[in-house]
Amino acid sequence: MADYLKHEIRSKDIILDLGTGCGIQAITATTLKDDVRVIATDINPIAVKNAVKNAKLNNVNERIEFIHGDLFQPFLKKEYFNLIIFNPPYLPLPLPDQKKQDWISLAWAQGIGSDIIQRFLLESNSYLKENGRILLIISTLSNIDFKRWEGTYSFERLSERAFFFEKLILLKITKVR
Repeated sequence: MADYLKHEIRSKDIILDLGTGCGIQAITATTLKDDVRVIATDINPIAVKNAVKNAKLNNVNERIEFIHGDLFQPFLKKEYFNLIIFNPPYLPLPLPDQKKQDWISLAWAQGIGSDIIQRFLLESNSYLKENGRILLIISTLSNIDFKRWEGTYSFERLSERAFFFEKLILLKITKVR
């Protein structure tokens, strides 16, 4: 995804790195343009702490706002983003119980029927500016029907990489209404 960020980030963009994990995409975004605002979130509080540490190690911690939360839940008022970066959990496994704090499983399991990605697509439209963009990584294991979203988004396949049991696909999704 980092290779495509340099083509997508524009001057003065407000960028959301959703599910930041170690923070690599947020860190990369801040190094590509000096005048972007980057917000990075993750449901896993341990991941958020590690992302903050990584940002400090890369001397960009003052340029990234880190927030703990589930998808768009941390945003009490509508934030409007030019670009949302999302590398979601993509294995079609049942979602673990968050109360048990099984943070590792949350990093991989998307739920049966691509629950997280479907919820993300439903909610993200409200948080994107006009002509806002999404960079989304999906797996061929996800079995997502994107026809449902035609008219709301346009989809462009930027790249794919085959692994022994799946392909990972990077999509550029643009808000059309």
